[in-house]
Amino acid sequence: MVAVNKVYLAPMEGVCDPPLRKILCAVGGYDECFSEFIRVTDHVLPAKTLLREVPELAQGCRTDDGTLVRVQLLGDHAQAMAQSACRAVALGAQSIDLNFGCPSRFVHHAGAMLLKEPELLHRITSTVREALPENVFLSVKMRLGFADPSEAVTLVKAVAVPGLNEIILHARTRKELYRKDALHWDKLRELAAYAPGIELVANGDIVDKESAQRCLAVSGYSNLMVGRAALMQPNLGNMIKKDARPFSYLQKLQMLPKLFNELQSRGFAEKSRLDRAKQFLGFVRRADECCADFFKTFCRVSSENDALILLENELIQAASQGQ
Repeated sequence: MVAVNKVYLAPMEGVCDPPLRKILCAVGGYDECFSEFIRVTDHVLPAKTLLREVPELAQGCRTDDGTLVRVQLLGDHAQAMAQSACRAVALGAQSIDLNFGCPSRFVHHAGAMLLKEPELLHRITSTVREALPENVFLSVKMRLGFADPSEAVTLVKAVAVPGLNEIILHARTRKELYRKDALHWDKLRELAAYAPGIELVANGDIVDKESAQRCLAVSGYSNLMVGRAALMQPNLGNMIKKDARPFSYLQKLQMLPKLFNELQSRGFAEKSRLDRAKQFLGFVRRADECCADFFKTFCRVSSENDALILLENELIQAASQGQ
């Protein structure tokens, strides 16, 4: 068995916001989680924006259970990125991540679109690193290329600036998006030679203990990042590091009332609370076939009260059936 050093919870845009970070980190066993990307234009981010997107800044940039939150920035303006990173540090951030991997078609000249411009990647990374205090941890999250994995060496060289602490590599290109047949764990191992002294982290389709072990063995890395599989298996970090048993269907259902309460306490509207609960349950359904019928019924409700009644009945049934 290959030893694993760290397991991170990925910065999933539209999913892993403050309430879900709090809930998942409390049970997941993650060494660190990441904020959703915060878009930087040519202006420095206001403090109120950073505090809105990462309210954990007010408590040492940690979730309630003590998991460190890394602030992720996305943009193409080197100075604005650097100054925004410094402002996040002044507010309490201990670590910063630069997003060069988001493949969304709605992200223009940022994220993975910058993989076509290695010189710009180098300039942004260098500028941010030079602006930050030495004790602030800096990482880059990116893909193996824009169109072809052969681009990876050039890209790793571009961002491997002096003082960079970590490179997180999603083992696909931007054009491959999240295709199941386009995963290149085998391309990761060679990249360590081009990033001396920098920790490397493998990301992409790590969904359980077995896939984590395969990725570690193929890549030669000891650090991993998990994404949407963490919603299918909420204790995925502990499954990978401590050989914990996957949460049962009942345990996953028991997280839904906590999600409702957390969203309500943060001022989310009823429709948003329902949508987020349905989103979470949709991920549960992918791992638990017994959820399929309940998910269909749950998605038809339009009031939180009806949803909670359905949920209570499903919790009783799941408990009685030992699910």
